[in-house]
Parts: sequence; C-alpha cells; structure tokens
Amino acid sequence: MASAPWILLFMQLVCAHDTAPADELPKSSTDFFASYTCSNTEEIISLDNEADGSFFRWVLAARHTAWHSGWEVAMPHFNNSSNNVGMEDDKYYARVFDLLNWSMKHNLLPVPIDISSICHKGMETQYSNGISLSNVNPTEKWPSLDETCHKQLLSASRISSSCIDIPGIIVTNPNPPLKVNNPCHLEYRMVDGAHRICLRKHLLTLLNRELEELKESRAKTSTFDNVIHLQIQQKQKLITQTTHGLFLVMNQTTFQSMLMSTDPHTSWAKNKQYLMKDVTKELQLEWKQWMGQVMDRVWESKNEYCGEEISVFSNND
Repeated sequence: MASAPWILLFMQLVCAHDTAPADELPKSSTDFFASYTCSNTEEIISLDNEADGSFFRWVLAARHTAWHSGWEVAMPHFNNSSNNVGMEDDKYYARVFDLLNWSMKHNLLPVPIDISSICHKGMETQYSNGISLSNVNPTEKWPSLDETCHKQLLSASRISSSCIDIPGIIVTNPNPPLKVNNPCHLEYRMVDGAHRICLRKHLLTLLNRELEELKESRAKTSTFDNVIHLQIQQKQKLITQTTHGLFLVMNQTTFQSMLMSTDPHTSWAKNKQYLMKDVTKELQLEWKQWMGQVMDRVWESKNEYCGEEISVFSNND
C-alpha cells in the first residue's frame, strides 16, 4: 500500500461545527456562511487534531463505487474473451485515500469549475437523458434539489462538519455530451465531495431567493435606493462565486488506474491499526505543505470573484 500523508490530518478538511438536525438547514445565506465555511488555512491544516470515528468511516475507509447502474466505469483491460468471463460482475471502486494521496504526490491544485457541469451521486434520475443546465433559469436551476441531494442533505452527522471551501475531486468525462463516465452526460464525474456540493447548491437556492426579494423591494421603491442597489450587486457576486467552486480535476485514465475490486476487509481495511500503519510525522508535514497551497488557491479564487467588500454608502454620502 502506498504511503498516504493525510491520514491523521484530513479531518481538518471538514471544519468543526455544532451538530444540527439535517432538516434544520440554514434558512438564510448569512446563517449558512456562519455554519459551513472555513475561516482560515491554519484551521484546516493544523496538525493538532487526531482522527475520530467519523474520520475512519467517511475518509480513511471511504470509497467511491463504480458499479451501480449509470455509474459503471468500463475497465480498459476488459473484453469479451473467455479469459475475462465474469469480470463485468466485479464491483470496482476507488479509495478516497488513494485519490487524495495521488493528488498530493502530483501537486494537483484546484481550479474553478461551474458546478452545473458536475454530476454527483443522486443526479442520475433527474438527468437520465443528459439534460443540460445551461439554458435553465438560475432561480430554477435545481428544482429537484430535495430529490437529487436527498441522501446528502439528510445526513446530519456528515453535513454538520462540512466546509464547502474544501475542494472536492472530479474526473473529466472524455467525450461529453456522451455518458462515458457519468449518467448525467456532463463534463465531470464527482468522486469525492457530494455532501459539500449539495450544501453549495442549497446555498445557491438561498442566495437566489434573497436576490429576488431585494429586486422586489427595489421595484416597490419610488426613488433610487443606493443601499438596495449595492446589496443586489453583492448578492450577484456571491452567486457567481458560489456557482464556481474549486475542485481537484483528475483525468479518466488516472481514475481508472486506481480502481480495484478487492474485498476491503481482507485487504486495505482490516482494522484501524492497519489503516494507520504508514503515517509518519514527515508524511504529515508533506500533507500540510500541499494543503497550504491548495487553500491559498481557494482564497485567491474567492477574492477574484467577489473582490473587496462592497460599501453600502454612495460616494456622495
């Protein structure tokens, strides 16, 4: 098994927040930002915290399955010859552990991607015919959010510790709009970060609703209201920023090379001690350096989209 430097540290990828029932998601963007965004890089890459039970269930022992209907990935070494009979029934998956370790070893840094071009688990029913989102009204972009993100948004223990600033991992679709590696026929397949992208979509529904409310208030005002005007501008910038999340992008060939079909319980996930055996202080420091670069890129991108905070005062005040 390849050494992976992020075992003890990756829980820092999900900034700690108070646990709240999943059906009590924030009702305003202000409350959302207070609950699901990270405050600084040191909070994320700190070496102080150790892994807990949730870490072993959701990160270290986590895997992205590639055998469910619509999400199958054709293995390049498979053919219909008699030597490969039965291989189509193998349950292939990729460890999140391996995906992140490869990303660090190759110094992969996140890039901004429009989330409407990403297909995540849960979207297979809504986009079974490869429906494009490009011409959909922004306020109605995810009319079936409860359906496509039902599992993620109802997972209280998962989303309560999520930070949407942490880049997810996506795999390029070699030939969109054909299906190839995702049932939505979109440009990217999400292999890690579905809970965070669903939270991001929830935030967008809040922001779009608030934008519409501001526009309605402006329409009811007989004179120009500079405060409302600037609030609308800020809300529009936040929508643009939220729509373009940062992701680690992996190509299809690399992703396929990490797929395996062995039984986790008899190979890499025998027990906690076996999972932790390759962790060293040197490896942790290597992770810290890479994650520092990753999060620096995140903060830079956020500043590019939103820039300086908009003043609510006009130049004439």
